[in-house]
Amino acid sequence: MPQSAQASFVEVKDSPFHGRGLFAARAIAPGATIAVYPLLVLSTEDTAAVRATLLHHYVFYVDENAEGEMRAAVAFGEISMCNHSPKANAGFTVDASAQTVTLTASRAIAPGDEILIDYEDFADEII
Repeated sequence: MPQSAQASFVEVKDSPFHGRGLFAARAIAPGATIAVYPLLVLSTEDTAAVRATLLHHYVFYVDENAEGEMRAAVAFGEISMCNHSPKANAGFTVDASAQTVTLTASRAIAPGDEILIDYEDFADEII
């Protein structure tokens, strides 16, 4: 018997906030893992180069070294469409060693609601 695939929690649609956004395709419970997305972790040199490009708006910051040089990561998948809100309904956790970013509901998200994350310290420079 064929295995049934789990329907995706998310879909990309036009956003009232900014361009396109990530929306709940079905109800998502608080604390639920929405998805785990792969990352391509960049070197500090590549991160510096990306800052001068449009990709700068779509990276996740991973860490910084003793000299204060940061490393960023390009996320693959729908998470790159998440828009910012200081009143976010989802959070994310970057795991540099596993090269993943996990998107988790911080409260109940109804079908059709935009999934928003807080860009934290980077909100002012990204938005």
